[in-house]
Amino acid sequence: MKLKKLYSLRKDFTVIGLTGRVGSGCSEIAEKLSNSNFINSINITSNIELVEAEMIKNKICYDFLSNSNNWLPFKIIHYKDVLLFHLIFKSTRGNNIDESIGNIIEIVFQNGESENKGFTNRFDKIEDVKLKEELNIFLKENTVWFDYSIDELTCDELNLCLNSKKQDIDLYGFYFDYFEGFSKAFFKLLNKNNITKRSRLVHDLANNLRDSGSVISQKRDVKSLENIYIVAETINRLIKNWRSKKENISTKIVIDSLKNSLELMYFKEKYSAFYMLASNKSEKERKDFVLEKIKKNYFNDYSTKEVEKHSKELLKLDDTEYDGKDVNGGGFSSPDIENCIQKSDYHIFFSNKEVGFKDLEDVQKSKSKVYEYLSIERQLVRLIALIHQPGIVTPSAIERTMQVAYNAKFNSGCISRQVGAVITDSNFSVKSIGWNDVPQNQIPCNLRSANDLIDSKNVNLFSDFENGIDELGMKYKDGETFKSKITKEYNGKKTSKDDLEGRNCSFCFKTLHNAFEGEKNQVHTRSLHAEENAMMQIIKYGGQSMKGGNLFTTASPCELCSKKAFQLGIKNIYFIDPYPGIATKHILKGGVNKDYNPKLMMFQGAVGRAFHKLYEPFLAYKDELRILTDINPDASNKMKIQNLTKDKDLRQKIENLIIEHTLSK
Repeated sequence: MKLKKLYSLRKDFTVIGLTGRVGSGCSEIAEKLSNSNFINSINITSNIELVEAEMIKNKICYDFLSNSNNWLPFKIIHYKDVLLFHLIFKSTRGNNIDESIGNIIEIVFQNGESENKGFTNRFDKIEDVKLKEELNIFLKENTVWFDYSIDELTCDELNLCLNSKKQDIDLYGFYFDYFEGFSKAFFKLLNKNNITKRSRLVHDLANNLRDSGSVISQKRDVKSLENIYIVAETINRLIKNWRSKKENISTKIVIDSLKNSLELMYFKEKYSAFYMLASNKSEKERKDFVLEKIKKNYFNDYSTKEVEKHSKELLKLDDTEYDGKDVNGGGFSSPDIENCIQKSDYHIFFSNKEVGFKDLEDVQKSKSKVYEYLSIERQLVRLIALIHQPGIVTPSAIERTMQVAYNAKFNSGCISRQVGAVITDSNFSVKSIGWNDVPQNQIPCNLRSANDLIDSKNVNLFSDFENGIDELGMKYKDGETFKSKITKEYNGKKTSKDDLEGRNCSFCFKTLHNAFEGEKNQVHTRSLHAEENAMMQIIKYGGQSMKGGNLFTTASPCELCSKKAFQLGIKNIYFIDPYPGIATKHILKGGVNKDYNPKLMMFQGAVGRAFHKLYEPFLAYKDELRILTDINPDASNKMKIQNLTKDKDLRQKIENLIIEHTLSK
């Protein structure tokens, strides 16, 4: 019996979202997933005798995808193509071809310096006059974009138009057969002129759409979530249209790429078949890649000096897109790649220089027993095999332990950021679990209310300093106490239960205290760091040696925790998301004898919800094999009777009784 139907929901529909910093490898991953020859391009020698469990797992995943139709290429939906789709739609509303072209050019140049916007890295009507002429020629060469938009998209909003076109063959032909190529040529033209300004344009269009629902920049004083999903909804409608035309073929979609964590959550809630994949590289490789890519693609267009300038500008833009402060502060339309990475299901560390093996022959030649990194091909093969056949292999020790750290972080009462940590011995046996939280016998920040402090309720939940006990002299330079200052700070603000929709009015002491002092000091946090907590649990309950062990943390350790890990003799530190600071270069690489430096390792593999989705089998593997092979060994009745007694006469009587019973049925 075949089991294809059992796994059809997994195999017939998969959506992978990509996220990562500029130069981290998202586009390369998308290209590999879209390659119909991807599996055949991987060099695996099948006749090598394998002895390492993780290498055997990789071979099993490869063999699975190599069989029959288990590998099917993914369709790439480029985020920037969808943005251009919105731009074209907006520009053609009720206009003729010349007016529409004028509108497109106006939007492309809308934030330039000549418009007194103060932006020097946007397309400018005076500086980039040549581009204006080139765009005009380009848009007039092939007007399918205009004809389709005018004839077929007659609604006021693009998503309303697409809502009724789920199975529309004309939309399929326009977008997937024509518009994607048109978009590629459009952005190539912009890149040739100025790749930094092109990147800024895409950045601005995305922000504008998520903020106001329009590609046109608008100054809005009121923050709103009304349009936050507008681009995600367009992608969703395009996926449905693509799927409707692939009736008997599995639908595989990869979105390149998502930079807003709320859009990420949209797809997580929309599709059970959605997996968020974060791609990472070392800082040096990432920066080198950006520089080399500009050189390679635009060596005829840019001088060496211009290449270096564009590289620095793109990395600067990436810094702003990585930082999630705007989103965390209510500016939900902004990109926040850091949050996207933290919320991702599967993490790929993409390196061509770090430890890793391209094929199994290299593994066999290596004397090392520890294979910290897999090649990008190995990682993708493992992911897709597990999506199609959950539980085909078991998690690695690194995945298993990081999942414990990931689960532990949800115990954190910190209202700023939840972090989990695990310490193991050299064999990955868990010795301690920690999360960032207040010391024992103190109440976490998420359980305390500013309203209670202000109203002198539940006073035992707050420190003497917070309660502002005057006789202890706990005052700021202006003579006010913490309590008097927080009372003024919260006065007139929306802090009632109705305002907070029933939520607790928690507060971060460190943030308020630093603001009241006019400083920025991490030492004022009430919480222990997750790594620090895990270390102290060992000391508190056992005092075991951690020398040569491993530290797992969902965010790379700060300087303080790095020093403690160094002092305790931790050998490897595995992390998901980099923590800002100088811990790596200043602390972890600061040993006189480099052999004793802890090794910082970016995590590879599944974590969170995806860990269960990928590793929980539908059936016990033994049962699957029995169904597939019809091999069901069972001892005969004669053998069972022989085991019951040595008396031949009694054996015969039992056999006769069984025969009589069978015949009577």
